[in-house]
Amino acid sequence: VVAGPVFNPAAPPAAAAEAEHEYEIVVCHMNVIRYFVCRALQLPPEAWLRYRGDNCGITELVIHPSGRVSLGRFADNGHLPIEKWTFH
Repeated sequence: VVAGPVFNPAAPPAAAAEAEHEYEIVVCHMNVIRYFVCRALQLPPEAWLRYRGDNCGITELVIHPSGRVSLGRFADNGHLPIEKWTFH
């Protein structure tokens, strides 16, 4: 599982010299995304119930070289015309 070491505060930060930027794309159900966002931001796992996201949205977690995690965007669907927006 890719998410394991990323969310472990005791894990050493990745070597910033190896790659300036690295992207991992995960396509999955919004419930999984909401859960991962909570874990990444060190929120209680049950907090995922407080998030509502639109389908086909883009969520971006930024993992800084220090290991700090920030939420760049959540369920952003600005790439879709408004008539294509759906939610759950």
